[in-house]
Amino acid sequence: MTDVSTLRARMFARVHVPEVLLKRLGWATSGYMMVLVIRFVTNVVLTRILAPELFGIMILVTSLRIGIELFTDIGITQNVVSSRNATDPRFYNTAWTLQLLRGVVLALVALLLLPVFDHFYKDPTLQMVLPFMSVFLILTGVTSIGLPLSVKEMAVHRTVPFEIASAAIASVLLILASWLSPDIWGLLGGSILASMVPAVLYYFIKPEIKHRLMIDVGYAREIVGFGKWVFVSSVIFFLASNFDRLVLAKYVSFAMLGIYGVARSLSDVFALFSVKLGSEIIFPSVAASTVRGAELQGKLAHRRLQFLAAALVAVAGFIALSDVVISVIYDDRYRGAAQLLPWVSLAAWMTILCTLNENLMLGLGKPRYGALGSVAKLVGLVAFLPWGLTHYGVVAAAGATVAAEVLRYLCLMIGQARERVTFMRQDVAATALLLALAYAFRWVTFQIHLTGPPADLFRIILH
Repeated sequence: MTDVSTLRARMFARVHVPEVLLKRLGWATSGYMMVLVIRFVTNVVLTRILAPELFGIMILVTSLRIGIELFTDIGITQNVVSSRNATDPRFYNTAWTLQLLRGVVLALVALLLLPVFDHFYKDPTLQMVLPFMSVFLILTGVTSIGLPLSVKEMAVHRTVPFEIASAAIASVLLILASWLSPDIWGLLGGSILASMVPAVLYYFIKPEIKHRLMIDVGYAREIVGFGKWVFVSSVIFFLASNFDRLVLAKYVSFAMLGIYGVARSLSDVFALFSVKLGSEIIFPSVAASTVRGAELQGKLAHRRLQFLAAALVAVAGFIALSDVVISVIYDDRYRGAAQLLPWVSLAAWMTILCTLNENLMLGLGKPRYGALGSVAKLVGLVAFLPWGLTHYGVVAAAGATVAAEVLRYLCLMIGQARERVTFMRQDVAATALLLALAYAFRWVTFQIHLTGPPADLFRIILH
């Protein structure tokens, strides 16, 4: 009887999720789903109001803005989460002051770079819109330090309500501005108002914090010292994540870029959830853990497998129903996104695997592997995307992101092998099952005349 009881206890331990972790996952998942629904509804409403080329212009503006931000990223959030001194007012006020100064400097840099952007893209509408990037950069700089402090505490129950409220208010303002002025100025004005919401709202996450302008030299050195690898990783990550958009904006119409952006935004739903899960649960949990190597791998393996099992079913179904998803949600102007969706969804799956692995390495204090992985991804995009775009068109941009993510994954695997915490077998098996399920779902839906044939998945030529 004792052996049976012991066996039952071990089996239960393998599938049982600790109550504290379950609550955090519940808050993170439910909050993300609500924010996702809000953003999804907003996106659909805006596609009914605005033309695809307007989305293409804002995609490029957003990509350039994020690029400028990341080119001076010293990892304020990562510093706060990882530092033992984060709760010291001198530390978090130094971090907040550096963030604020950075926002102002970036706004000036954006204005100085306007002639370069104008010369490269040569679009009259874009030339009028680009100066407003500075407003977004300043708003990013004034955001409260209370959010990263709450992430460090893994207080998901505190941050999620603010994220939901911020998304809801921002959505209303964006839709209202676009409805009143269904052109680029309505979309731009609504985007600025939407960006102001979190900049104001997040100051109430930890109201006991008194933000003060100050710089402690010792803490500033600590922040910059830790942030050097975050900076390198952020720069390469931006180039790797936005290279496709930046190149497409030069060689295809803004309307086609908008269609590509619609497909990317749908598939990014899965990737962004893994980013949230990794940054708010995996990274701080691993950073706080006292075990390493094989013991840490054993503790993470089953929880990780449970997440991947749920994710692969969702992504496989999304790939199988790609043409239905586009035809039901969007009008005929966005029909071309249906062929792009399987490719970008597969890339999103690879992003999920890479994000989980990168946050693990970040928690182990090894941010350089994330930087090296992003370098590999960028090299892959530079090598594959221009050639594919020349020979096969815009669909090749989506296909190139898959190959580039594979290269990123391999670099992260090398790092994990050195730290003796690797999940390659688990990931390969999950990816094989994902593809098998996608084709199986597609065959079933084709038999009932719901979708096109399985052979239509992962086509290269846009038709």
